[in-house]
Amino acid sequence: MKKSLRYLVFASLFVLYTGFAFGQCTPDANVVDPDGSGRLDPDTLHVNANSPAAITLTVIAPLTGNVGGGTITIHHITVKSLTNQPGWLSYVCNPGNCEFNAGVKNCVQVTSSLVPAGLDDTIYMDVIVDVYIPIGGMPVLAVSDYNAGMPLVLIIHPQGYGINENGYKDFNINEPQPNPFTSTVKLGYFTATPQAISLKVFDMVGKEVYSEKMNSTSGENYFNFDGSNLKDGVYFYSVIDAQNRVVTKKFVKSR
Repeated sequence: MKKSLRYLVFASLFVLYTGFAFGQCTPDANVVDPDGSGRLDPDTLHVNANSPAAITLTVIAPLTGNVGGGTITIHHITVKSLTNQPGWLSYVCNPGNCEFNAGVKNCVQVTSSLVPAGLDDTIYMDVIVDVYIPIGGMPVLAVSDYNAGMPLVLIIHPQGYGINENGYKDFNINEPQPNPFTSTVKLGYFTATPQAISLKVFDMVGKEVYSEKMNSTSGENYFNFDGSNLKDGVYFYSVIDAQNRVVTKKFVKSR
């Protein structure tokens, strides 16, 4: 999502996902965007069925975007709606008007008082935004009702799964090697004890495209994933331990 409105909208999409009162979320001080291309952290959403949900997202809108084949300087974007947003999920932006200035760190909180029971699925959503550019020192609407084309995939796990975007002290996953990859990629993880570990790979519309199980040893272990038959694009993979704890990362298939 480098230097593109697609990243911006992808970030906004996650931004849209919030549910507590204004001011109750705080951006993560460790999230930075040194090259001005935009940043969203975390970039994967997980919830448990039959449980409440509260996820804080840190968003830095990019300084520029690509619209109609040309590059524009962005003043700010305003999130308008999220397609396919489930009725049990709500959001609140900080600032409360969902207006995100380029290069400024903001946060959004995604919440649900109770994710309905019986769910074990994925939901595909697009974010719709207005894009403003600076003209004469004032923001002017450049693009209205813009669909990013970058979906948000909300993964709903069965009741009882433990979810932690940053991993656990005794169970976490490594960065994919290489990333982007062309055919095969090593998906590593660390576990303190030998146990049964599952791997699930999803495409950007939330469809599971691969699954595998292995019995791990203590320490670092690796799935050698062959994605040569996949189309180029962004994918998510989840590693799940015997306690149903889930850690997810994003990787990219590129020829």
